[in-house]
Amino acid sequence: MMKRSIPIIILPLVLAGCNVLAYPLYVLLGQTETRVKAEYAGLQDKKIAVIVVGQPGIDFEDPYARMDLALGTQRAIRENVKGVEFADQEKIQAFQRARLDWYSLPLSEIAAQFQVQRVLYLELIQYTIREPDSVNLLRGRIWAQLRVYEAESALPEDPAYETEVEIVYPEQAPQPYSENNKLLIRRQSMETFALEAARKFYDHKRKVK
Repeated sequence: MMKRSIPIIILPLVLAGCNVLAYPLYVLLGQTETRVKAEYAGLQDKKIAVIVVGQPGIDFEDPYARMDLALGTQRAIRENVKGVEFADQEKIQAFQRARLDWYSLPLSEIAAQFQVQRVLYLELIQYTIREPDSVNLLRGRIWAQLRVYEAESALPEDPAYETEVEIVYPEQAPQPYSENNKLLIRRQSMETFALEAARKFYDHKRKVK
């Protein structure tokens, strides 16, 4: 009878005896995470106003989307960036409703209005939890331009940092319509977006696909 040989990659583990379980898994399977540096590290120890804007159609589809996206983004940043403080989101929303011309105000004036050092501006390009051209399938899609303005900067009207954040949830396939699925996909889409936005501001690990 032929003896089965021990695979070369396993042999060092066998010889290691009790230390087998301590052997790093990534040595066997390949590293699955990579370290990602913050793209903008200027939020730490700052007071921030998170302002979310979007097309009227977004408010029609989901009147609470902007508020919930702002609160979710604040929460994700607060959990990962030291020393941050946020302007009251209800006051920001009330200001937007009361001042219909607020779009035309200088960003420095908006920062002064809420006594903040940073304005985090999210301009929604797309927000939906319905699959395009379908009434029976659900999938969240949120896409926004993200800009950060520094109130104390020599150029407070110019963004100190800008990027785009785009997520699809679930990535694999849309889900059939039901009230439970609608609530779940809305919540998970917002949480996924908030985390992706917050990750721009702190060092983190990301899985390598």
